[in-house]
Amino acid sequence: MVMANRAGGSLNRISFLIFAFLFNQGLDSSLVAGANTIGIGDELNSSSNPLVSPRGTFSLGFFNLSYSSYLGIWYTSDIQARTVWVAKPNTPLRDSAVLTIDGAGILKITSDGNTVINISDQVGTRNVTATLHDSGNFVLMDQTEKRILWQSFDNPTNTLLPGMKLGQNLRTLQNWSLTSWLNYNDPSSGAFTLRWEPTQESGQLVMYRRGEVYWKSGLSKNQSFEFMPAIFNSPRIDDYNLSYGVSNINDEFSFTIHAHGGNSTRWVLTPNGQIRERFTTSSGDYNYSISAKDFCYGYESDNGCAESVVPQPECRDRNSYPESPGSWSASSHRRHVIGMISYYY
Repeated sequence: MVMANRAGGSLNRISFLIFAFLFNQGLDSSLVAGANTIGIGDELNSSSNPLVSPRGTFSLGFFNLSYSSYLGIWYTSDIQARTVWVAKPNTPLRDSAVLTIDGAGILKITSDGNTVINISDQVGTRNVTATLHDSGNFVLMDQTEKRILWQSFDNPTNTLLPGMKLGQNLRTLQNWSLTSWLNYNDPSSGAFTLRWEPTQESGQLVMYRRGEVYWKSGLSKNQSFEFMPAIFNSPRIDDYNLSYGVSNINDEFSFTIHAHGGNSTRWVLTPNGQIRERFTTSSGDYNYSISAKDFCYGYESDNGCAESVVPQPECRDRNSYPESPGSWSASSHRRHVIGMISYYY
């Protein structure tokens, strides 16, 4: 018995020394597998375990793309780790980037001890935490005042998750819109923006290309849109619905998608100006185009493409057909080239 006590005491002392060493080396909650929250002074870097939401739905951490590093969120179950949100996508980071909360409660990314970007700019108390929720929302909270200082849902990138909003808060002038990536390997701002715009009847999704109206969904009616007939062509139609409206309580107009059953649903605005619905079920991964499938070539069409204010060449008019096969071949090639330019630029 005495030997056991001595052995136990030795083990306890060894454990204490190990803990003290790790503590002095800067052990923080972000390094613990499965943690979903960081506090003031904690650090998350590329070698840390990612933050994981309580039920394991989402993960947050650093990822590399085209020789640059970014901070992002992805579905934990997605083996490709396709991000649904990227922090400051127009600012590529170095591999030495660190996510932390400073003493003023500001969520920031540093590199070699210097601030690279401030993700949030509101100052909080000494009791501020950043938590990844199962909705995919990363929330910076002043725990003393129970006040949200910043949240990723207010700063969407190219992906609309269930519960996120498109629209505007009329009181704070907070806008919620999607912006496409430059291309599939570069998350910086691309050519397309997707917004929700209310009407007297209901509202519609409006896509802009470099500030000009490019495509409209048509008015929302009966859980669908005039030019988005494919929204519910999926195996889980009963688990999916849309909501929109003007809230006098919150002084906002907004559009939201809702999905039930945890099927990793999201809408993605692609670099070529499509809205694609991606989700996973027990039977596999699905990827649907739910907006115009082809490029908008400048004429008004039956798939929501906006009429261009710039006169278009005759060969780009959908109702104009050249008389000779030779002319048809040339015009088809011209249209294809224009389409490629629209895609990449």
